[in-house]
Amino acid sequence: MKKLYNFLLLAFISCYGFAQSYDLGIIHITNYDFKIVAIPDFDSAGNTDISDVGFTLVLPAGNVDVINPVGLLTARPWTTNEYDAAFLTGLGLGDGTKDVFQFNMPPGQSILAHTTGQQIDLVSFSISNTPTSDQMYFLLNSDPIALGAGNVLDSFYNSNIDETTTQDYFSAPAAGLDSFMFSTLTVEDHVLSNTSISVYPNPTSHYINIDTALEISSVEIFDILGKKVLTTKNTRIDVSHFQKGLYLMNIFTKKGKLTKKIVIE
Repeated sequence: MKKLYNFLLLAFISCYGFAQSYDLGIIHITNYDFKIVAIPDFDSAGNTDISDVGFTLVLPAGNVDVINPVGLLTARPWTTNEYDAAFLTGLGLGDGTKDVFQFNMPPGQSILAHTTGQQIDLVSFSISNTPTSDQMYFLLNSDPIALGAGNVLDSFYNSNIDETTTQDYFSAPAAGLDSFMFSTLTVEDHVLSNTSISVYPNPTSHYINIDTALEISSVEIFDILGKKVLTTKNTRIDVSHFQKGLYLMNIFTKKGKLTKKIVIE
């Protein structure tokens, strides 16, 4: 009976350990600026030690490129490598319509604690030449391109989460954050004039008001690091719980978009 109990306990621990993982997600910041986040499915008992992370994004073939990658995880540097459609088809991979961009944060040390569902900022970047069609998405590890490349284009998240060993805890692209349609930016390309929307008071410490005759579809507020802190449709917004500092407010209407800088005192 004792042996059976120990076996069941070991099985439970193994399953619990397997359940601990991280998804990766694409977050749209503004215009053609994006960031990649890791999302854990568990609360860390203590600090985790992130070693190295990698993933590959698929973009339409041509002059659409990843530019200006900036490490957000304690400013650790990232490398990016492009493998265009011609290169891939020369290896018998892909159908000639997609370029892939491999991101990698080389092994190092980043110590942090996190909660379930927390978005851990990894790297930001921009997309060049303003595409208005097609999409950007994660290359799945099971994709024939990844398999044909000998898995060097795989996504991974190597970390030591329990002060034992460093392992790959990557699970999958996060549902709803696994791709981005560039067609959604066509309305945003129409930038409204400052006279069409008024935002006041600014600076503020309590509420901020949006005054416009246009129908507002959504309002997004980002902090100075590009982290989205609020999404709403309200025209009177309580910002009393925000930390003091500079923020960017994107106001979306059916006629276009306006970006305002706001200061919380």
